Amino acid sequence: MAKKRAKQEGSGRKRRKRRSSEEIIADLQEEIRRVRARQKARELKSSPAHRAAMAAIKGIDKALEVAADENESVLRHALADARRSLGSYLEKKGIDLPKVSLPKGPKPKELKE
Repeated sequence: MAKKRAKQEGSGRKRRKRRSSEEIIADLQEEIRRVRARQKARELKSSPAHRAAMAAIKGIDKALEVAADENESVLRHALADARRSLGSYLEKKGIDLPKVSLPKGPKPKELKE
């Protein structure tokens, strides 16, 4: 019997932990929540107003890239401000936005109020 125990302990294999019913239910409820969120985002994307807002975000992103190439920091900060406000609204509604490099550092004096 000591041989069997030593063999089992020395094999290096871990025992599989079986999930309880509550854990399985919690995982499935989380999956349902994610599917519903994707469905809601899909419905919002079909709305003409939200589609136009996404097009505006993409246009701002392109303008940010061009302004960065031309070293227009004032324009970049103005575009970034517009993108932040529109982007925060869309993210609250559940729409995932593409990543973009926003300008870092203090705002130029021309934009400060």
